[in-house]
Amino acid sequence: MVIIHSDIGLLDRAYGIVSSCDRCGTCLTVCPLFASDGVERTSARGKNVIVRAIAKGILKSEEEALKALEYCLLCRACVEVCPSQVQTDEAVIYARQYLTEKTGGTRIKYRLIGQWLGNRLSVKTTATLFSLLRRLRMNKLFPPGWLPDEYLAIVAGPAILGNKSDISDLSPRRMEKVAYFEGCGMKLFFPSVAHQTKRILASTSEKLKTPNNFCCGLPLLAHGMMADFIRLSEKNLAIFSDVDAVITDCASCGSTLKHLGRFLPTKEAEAFAQRVMDVSEYLVKVGYIPQSKDMGPLTFHDPCHLSRGQGIKWEPRKLLSAVGDYRDMEGSNICCGGAGSFHLDYPDTAQRLLEKKKLNIEATGAKMVVTSCPGCLIQLSKLSIPVCHICQVI
Repeated sequence: MVIIHSDIGLLDRAYGIVSSCDRCGTCLTVCPLFASDGVERTSARGKNVIVRAIAKGILKSEEEALKALEYCLLCRACVEVCPSQVQTDEAVIYARQYLTEKTGGTRIKYRLIGQWLGNRLSVKTTATLFSLLRRLRMNKLFPPGWLPDEYLAIVAGPAILGNKSDISDLSPRRMEKVAYFEGCGMKLFFPSVAHQTKRILASTSEKLKTPNNFCCGLPLLAHGMMADFIRLSEKNLAIFSDVDAVITDCASCGSTLKHLGRFLPTKEAEAFAQRVMDVSEYLVKVGYIPQSKDMGPLTFHDPCHLSRGQGIKWEPRKLLSAVGDYRDMEGSNICCGGAGSFHLDYPDTAQRLLEKKKLNIEATGAKMVVTSCPGCLIQLSKLSIPVCHICQVI
């Protein structure tokens, strides 16, 4: 059964959240978009005012309101520092859904993406095609100029290091009935990461399940397709109903699955969310200790959906410190500009955010940057420094 509105309308839900905002402006100090553009409506305070104005009938231009609310990273930097803990990202999602319905439905490009992600066969077929493109790229068989470099990085996947790292010799606690949730980003762009994650998980569990799950639904949730998001979520609930832990190596999937109860308020969804764990969170819990490796100094970029979406900060650092010369980065938790489709919809802004990240990485002296989100991997691969997923080095 699909539950969207319950007994409270979408706009009422959004207004109920933003009504706690006292407009103190603390969010202005951390919002990457406000720091980049200096425009009030790009900040959480500005977006909260927009939602209030829509709810009170003051703002009549629904198209303009939707445009303003779509220009958001959903990075939760504002939530983390807000004295009132206003969940602006959640309010933005509800308001987007409301405005999408009022203005005639989700834009066609997002509808097509939603339909594609909602079909396991289409995702699998595309993953096979991308695998072929990767092989052609590795063998330098792409025709010159066939695709610009920035699109090659997205379609064919960036060249990343650490695919052959060894599994730890130490014997961690083994957990029964562990399942791997493979995100679409890993399936499409980083199958070698997914393979490495499965190897590590297999060494820490009595029996690892690798079901053919559906998309976590975040792209649909973010772009006004909440009903489709919930349908996918209900299918995933059934797939993972008989396991003790659901492990993912995608920060965005992990955050979405852990907060499923916000949008699907059922006991089953809440119970499922409590069993979801990020791979670094899980490995630290079971006592996994990586082998030390001579990889040179490395640093970690915190995906927004990991550090703020799940509150996971020290676990990746604990694992990386065991590997070798780990160096923390200033502004490690500031968005790199990837943010799902944001870097495609707003490339100029995304590039400005990436340039700031580049300076922070270089200041560490690291020879490699590690992260745990496919969106961040794609965005960071545009830099000259090697980038890899944490499971490729631990």
